[in-house]
Amino acid sequence: MKSDGILKLQKLVNRLCKSPPNRRLPTILISALVASPTALATTQAFKPLVLFPAELYKGSYSQLINNGISRFEEQTGVTVKRIRIERDNALYVEELNKAASEGYSPIIVQDSNTINSFGRIARQHPSTRFISLDISYHVPNILGLTFNHAEGSYVIGYLAGMKTESNKVGFIGGLDIPVINNFKCGFELGIKDSNPRVILSTQYINNGALSWSDTHTAHSMSVDMLNSGIDIIYPAAGYSSVGVMDAVKERTENGQPSYSFGVDYNYSDKYPHTSLASLEKKVDIAVFAALMQLKNEIWNGNRKHFGIKQGVINVIVNPNTPKLSPEDKKIVDKLIIELKGKNNAISQRIAQNCQS
Repeated sequence: MKSDGILKLQKLVNRLCKSPPNRRLPTILISALVASPTALATTQAFKPLVLFPAELYKGSYSQLINNGISRFEEQTGVTVKRIRIERDNALYVEELNKAASEGYSPIIVQDSNTINSFGRIARQHPSTRFISLDISYHVPNILGLTFNHAEGSYVIGYLAGMKTESNKVGFIGGLDIPVINNFKCGFELGIKDSNPRVILSTQYINNGALSWSDTHTAHSMSVDMLNSGIDIIYPAAGYSSVGVMDAVKERTENGQPSYSFGVDYNYSDKYPHTSLASLEKKVDIAVFAALMQLKNEIWNGNRKHFGIKQGVINVIVNPNTPKLSPEDKKIVDKLIIELKGKNNAISQRIAQNCQS
């Protein structure tokens, strides 16, 4: 016999499948939610909360998370409490402990990959469920939502290798941590496959919790890279990436064509002439799915991994830029189709070389 929670989730899935396409969950993602389900070990009050360490700027990671939460609220009528604090890890830990002590569960933790004490905090509150973004833990009450950034970054890298004229390409990461180096690893593999002559230069903002919103440092690093002859830069630095895209745009407006890529969000409209493509990370879908799973008292493992196959990672080519030919776009489409296939050669190489 299936639990009431599982039956409720399957009814929701059936409703979503009858909804317009933009309201549906990808089929493979649905399968991942209901596969081998087990009820949560302890029945507890469902009292969700999210801690935002940043403003909800358009296109920001925080805004995408909020979109998934809003969709969950619309579907269920359950309100998720939102708390926004300044980017400060000590303050974040303080609010995290406070929320757990007040009985909130699950708690969505946006910056868990930069908070070294997060695993210990979760163990101190064993009856509280946590949803961790971008990193998973061997802790029984943390559901880690992780993403195969290397898959999308491979496509981005392949495109960069094809379109660079200087054979010098840059990567700017927020922090030198595994999740950001997963972006870099896929990017580097893609470059090597399309143009082995390219020299890749890498820099990290490395400004602690502020690394994800330090547009000034990202801009300054980009200017230095562009001055060194680099003509394409890929940022993986949260909202700081806007500083990279702005520097590239300014360079182009001054008569020296340069290009960048969007990350998390489709930036084609904002940078129509200088953004080649965007790695779209539909964290809203993952957050919605996780909240729905926990609301229905299902716990089938403490990690959910999403990539191109699940429709959560995607690469959107900028339709406006004259830099890309129809043939370039066909190549990108072909790569994405290949990555969606089972046991494809690119995914195997990424799995062998890139930690995720």
